[in-house]
Amino acid sequence: MGEAAELAEQLLNPRSMLNIDGLLDALAALVEDCNYPLLRRTKNIDNFVTRYSEAVQQLTALRLKGSDFQLIKVIGRGAYGEVQLVRHNTSQNVYAMKLLNKNEMVRRADSAFFWEERDIMAHAHSEWIVRLHYAFQDTQFLYMVMEYMPGGDLVNLMTSYDVSEKWARFYAAELVMALDTLHGMGYIHRDVKPDNMLISKSGHVKLADFGTCLRMGPNGLVKCTTAVGTPDYISPEVLELQGTEGVYGREVDWWAVGIFVYEMLVGETPFYADSLMGTYTRIRNHATELNFPEDVEMSENAKNLVCAFLSSSEKRLGKEGVESIKQHPFFQNDEWNFDTIRKAVPPVIPELKGDDDASHFDDIEAKEPDPAEFFQIPKSFAGNQLPFVGFTYANETGPISIIQKKIENTSRGDAMQVRTALNQLNQISESQLEDEKRELEKELAAYQIQVKDLARKLDMEREEMNIKIKMIISLEEQLIIKAKVEERVKELERQIGELNEKCRHHAEAEERARKQQSELHTKLNSQNEIARELNERLQKSNEEEAMLQQQIDQLHALNSQERENLRRAQQRSNEQNEKVEELRTELAVARDREMALKCQMGKLSELMAQQENFSDENRVNDEARKNNVRLVGDLQAAHKKIEQLTSDLEQETNRRISTQSDLRCMNDQLSNMQTSLHYQENELKRARDEKRRMEDQLQGLSSLSRLLQRQLEDVREQFDTESSFVNIYKTEMNALNEELLEKTRRLEQLEEHQRREEERTRDMLAHLESERLARRIAEENLSTTDKEKTMLEVEVRQLVQRHEKELAAKDAAIQLISQKEEELQQSLQGAQNELRSISERDSSRTSPEESIRDLKNQLEHEKVMKITAINKLEEVMAQRQANEALKKGKVSRSDARRREKKIVELEKNLRMERQKYEERVMQIVKENEQLKLALAEEEKANEKLRMDLETFQHLEAAMNEQKKRERQDIHADQSRTSATNLMQQINENELRYDGAVSIRLTVKRRQQWQECFAVFSPAGLFFYLTQNDRQPFQTIQADNLCHARHVSAADVRCAGENQLPRIFQILYGTEENSSSRRSSMADLSSLSGSREEKLDKALWNRHDLVELTFHMPTNCDLCVKPLSNLLRPPPAFECRRCRMRFHRDHLGVETIPQCRQTVDAREMLIMAPSAETCEAWVQHLKRFLDYKHAQKTGTLLPRSGSSMKVSTKSANVPRSATLPNNSLISPLHTVEYNGNSISSFCWVIFFLLPSQFISFLRLFFPLILPFRCLHLFYMFFIIVMNIAICCFLPVLMICLTV
Repeated sequence: MGEAAELAEQLLNPRSMLNIDGLLDALAALVEDCNYPLLRRTKNIDNFVTRYSEAVQQLTALRLKGSDFQLIKVIGRGAYGEVQLVRHNTSQNVYAMKLLNKNEMVRRADSAFFWEERDIMAHAHSEWIVRLHYAFQDTQFLYMVMEYMPGGDLVNLMTSYDVSEKWARFYAAELVMALDTLHGMGYIHRDVKPDNMLISKSGHVKLADFGTCLRMGPNGLVKCTTAVGTPDYISPEVLELQGTEGVYGREVDWWAVGIFVYEMLVGETPFYADSLMGTYTRIRNHATELNFPEDVEMSENAKNLVCAFLSSSEKRLGKEGVESIKQHPFFQNDEWNFDTIRKAVPPVIPELKGDDDASHFDDIEAKEPDPAEFFQIPKSFAGNQLPFVGFTYANETGPISIIQKKIENTSRGDAMQVRTALNQLNQISESQLEDEKRELEKELAAYQIQVKDLARKLDMEREEMNIKIKMIISLEEQLIIKAKVEERVKELERQIGELNEKCRHHAEAEERARKQQSELHTKLNSQNEIARELNERLQKSNEEEAMLQQQIDQLHALNSQERENLRRAQQRSNEQNEKVEELRTELAVARDREMALKCQMGKLSELMAQQENFSDENRVNDEARKNNVRLVGDLQAAHKKIEQLTSDLEQETNRRISTQSDLRCMNDQLSNMQTSLHYQENELKRARDEKRRMEDQLQGLSSLSRLLQRQLEDVREQFDTESSFVNIYKTEMNALNEELLEKTRRLEQLEEHQRREEERTRDMLAHLESERLARRIAEENLSTTDKEKTMLEVEVRQLVQRHEKELAAKDAAIQLISQKEEELQQSLQGAQNELRSISERDSSRTSPEESIRDLKNQLEHEKVMKITAINKLEEVMAQRQANEALKKGKVSRSDARRREKKIVELEKNLRMERQKYEERVMQIVKENEQLKLALAEEEKANEKLRMDLETFQHLEAAMNEQKKRERQDIHADQSRTSATNLMQQINENELRYDGAVSIRLTVKRRQQWQECFAVFSPAGLFFYLTQNDRQPFQTIQADNLCHARHVSAADVRCAGENQLPRIFQILYGTEENSSSRRSSMADLSSLSGSREEKLDKALWNRHDLVELTFHMPTNCDLCVKPLSNLLRPPPAFECRRCRMRFHRDHLGVETIPQCRQTVDAREMLIMAPSAETCEAWVQHLKRFLDYKHAQKTGTLLPRSGSSMKVSTKSANVPRSATLPNNSLISPLHTVEYNGNSISSFCWVIFFLLPSQFISFLRLFFPLILPFRCLHLFYMFFIIVMNIAICCFLPVLMICLTV
């Protein structure tokens, strides 16, 4: 009968796994999963379905179903279904019914989250949690019928009203009470937010949506490997999981309470950002990112509460319990406390037009069910309905409640039958009753005397037993103390061993630290010596550079002076040439008249050209005078004139010759000076390069020296710390040794005492066993006496009742019973008065609390003794029943042996099947690993081919870019005159753009898209509410624009798939950037020490770089390759100012464009009507930004020339032609002559030829050379070609120059 009663209790218990509703769900699910044509080909399945299909149809028709409710409105929709406002057809009550698609939950592997939600709402019975009335299912949906909360959620309230601190205090307190109730049930919510706080018709808040709940373990913690929750409300410890198993407790819900309080007071969450990455970054750096705006009034208690909630998990408010939250000063007020808050008047009571008013919910269109979302016909047994067995919760409409009501009605019917029998017994004669009454009274008196004697004996035995039990308890306590002492001794021994091990480790660490310190000292000294030598060399180089610079300045001054002298000599030479021409004219006239003197004049001119001094010229003149004495007298005048002209000519000729010689000397000197100047400039350039190299080397050595110094200091600190720890451990070990000796002595004493007490305990236990046997016999006698007494009392009571019912009516009997009750109450009152008097008499000795405590202890002791006696009696009865059962039936024992054999065989078969399954799993795992290896090899080969292809593509793009630049250089002179007018035309016409857009704004505490009309011109970007408005509501100056680009899924987390291609982002600077609340952007990944040191130097080209990873689709801004990966994203950098993103491999290898923004920029998201319009906006903004950058750098017009230029260029090409990171092209010297370039020829020779050669070898000789040999040959060929080109290039330059 006990097993049947237990089974009945299991069937009627709604929380049992074997309740009636769960068994009916199992039957219906099994029939539904088997009722498919392919499955019914099996005979057994077909027989089963045929047998129970009609019964299941009848069961479905009789149980609660979706057609029993009338749809009023859809008030919510999610990923798994929707929430409907419905009215029950029978009771006309209004409920909120939640529909969950079974197929979606099974397909997304989230088919278990609804169990916690169902169990919490069904069994909570709390005024702080939404109640579940019914839960049922059909073949496609799960239905949860909950109480309707007509006030909507708190998001709607915060949108409609400005929440004051008083309101925030009230709603935060109710949320604390709701979470305390949930935590008391053993669950953690993990998704606390205003969306999940619903307002009832009375205005109070109830917690909802328990789909993310987890049951806590015995220690109050949960284990989880995934970050669950809403991004803005997720806690840092949950965020740190990211695929690793972590442990956390109820403190994650208190973090969300802090976010909720901040949002109510400020209007937005404290760590909000448009991108998920930004939000998670600010949450991880919550200690520095938590700010309170100055324009929002908040009390110090409110700020303290928010800071206490939004702190680390170790210090967070609520970590030690909810009482610390309730006692916070923020919740202190005169209107309510946490015990009376449910009776207080809420800040807002929703105004309702009826029980089905849904005005506080958003309007959502009804959606027709899609057949593709339901289960498809399986090809084998799938068991789609089995995960939902036991979901039904029928409450008062189910069979469980009906059966319980019938049982109650049956008990009431039995009571009526008893009353009828009593009425029949009342017809017995009064005389017989009187006789029987007298006899029974005599027997009763005798039994009462016996009962008193037995009670007295029982009290004496009870006192003796109490004394013995106290002795046993004291002995047990001593045994416990001994066990604790032994454990403590073992613990001390273990600690001593650990301390010895630590001492040994510390000694080794100390020795290693000494060695490392000596090595660091040696390295530091060597580095200091190298730095000193470099400083000396740098100082010498500076002195040589100063001397060379001084010589160059002197040569420049001398050169300028010589040039001035040369100019003056040239001027004098020109004047003398004019005078010579005049003299020649006069000389020709004189020659006509003096034909005889021609020869002499010729000789004179030759003599003048050959003679170098003036004395020779005078001698020649004297000879000429002697020869001309014979001339006619009339020619003397002419001769004098000729002599004068001749002398003048000779003087001028001499001066000209001397001037020309001086000019040649000056020219030679000038050329020597130019050569020397060029040599000095080269020397100066080399000295500067050497200085720069030495400075870089010195800087590197300085940084290395600082690093070594820091490491040395760290080692010293670690050495000091370890030494102090060693001393502490030694002191503690000595103390522990002394304590161990003391404990050992005490343990020996306790062991001796324990041996004596054990002997006494054995004697007492033997005596106690005999006493227990005697007590058991007495209890059995007493129980029989009690039973007889009870029977007699019942018979006497029946006789009295029959007698009284014959003499008086039923009212008199009721009055008699009431009188007896009053008498009992009076006696109870008297006993209480006596107890009170006793306690008053004892108040002089003990306080009331101590007396009450003693009475309570005595009462508990009596209860324990009573329960012990009852358990002993039940044990004796059970033993008797078991003995009787063994005597009665031997067949059951044989059946049990057969069943045991069958169980052993089944376990053996199970082990064999499990072994086969494990072998199969291992085989599949090996095959999977082999496939992974093959796939990895294929991926490597594909990656190599892809890189080769990209290399050729980049090479082709580079050659095209080079040709394009050559064509631009050819036509540069033709377009120079019209460049300025063209740029003005671009500024005024082509850069102007307008159109309808939507911008991201905060409207009523929510992020929304605001439609507007945007106009862009060189003056700025203006936003108007409509196209006809004249005054913009927001303006961004053109000088403040920094960057414009398309967004990715990593930038905007609240956009749909159709919105993402239409959104672009602009960055602009303002004067308030330094005080922006969102200007900081921290690293997402925890960087190591070496990486942090590297990032300290990583302000490349004014970029403020931060290292992070992208899981959402994003591309590199330099090589346009994917920058994201769902599982293992590559390391990347992002500039905090201009938002440029690129692979980490580009840093130090590629030429990073200079950052155009010197301060942190603000962001604005703009959504265009279409993707084409978005592209047009981005192109126009980029074109303007390029023009603005060109204006700043002074590179509006290209420079070109026809003369030959020799320049050194890097092999890095523009972004469209970036080579892969592992390319072996080194910087080359490019020669340009009349705009033509030979860089393409060098590239082809240097890279394309060996690559084609290796491709040829790999194609035709795959069996001759392995690929590694080909690769080595390729490297060798590249090096040889590089050397050949470096040697061939100067010859080619000279040829082109000639």
